[in-house]
Amino acid sequence: MPANKTITAINTKLTLIASNPWANTTASDALGLPSAVSGFVSPLVGVPLSLEGMTSDNPFTMGNQNMVETATSMEGNLYGGYLATANNVELTIAFIAASDSLATLQSLARVMKVQRETMKFNGTMIIPSQGKTFALNNGYWLEWQSIPTHAKTLQPIPCKFRFESVDETLEA
Repeated sequence: MPANKTITAINTKLTLIASNPWANTTASDALGLPSAVSGFVSPLVGVPLSLEGMTSDNPFTMGNQNMVETATSMEGNLYGGYLATANNVELTIAFIAASDSLATLQSLARVMKVQRETMKFNGTMIIPSQGKTFALNNGYWLEWQSIPTHAKTLQPIPCKFRFESVDETLEA
């Protein structure tokens, strides 16, 4: 008997939370200086960001997980080794050029540029049609395109993250 599931993707929801891995390690934090003086705090850090305005034809692309690397001996024997990066997953999000989420991401990119520090990202992806929720753990923002490609219309803007792991969570 088939399960009561569909393959509808349009209702998928993605939320990301940016955090400062270097929080409370700067001299200004230790001295308790206000964020306006230190410049190290953004109102977007630590706040769940529900991303909107993704393209309808290919909003999320999950990369394949490379679990094993193989080598063949001169005798033709195949050997394999489990990779430490086996659980790493890349997620590319494609935003339409008019997405309001791009302004939020631009602000986070500006914070990283000014601070010359990265932020960590954790997130949640909810896929209602499958009844599944996934935790995106310990990620980094790898790639960003600040200006859309110009064609007949402004093209989607890709944004790539790499997460240490993606785990299915149990719904409450």
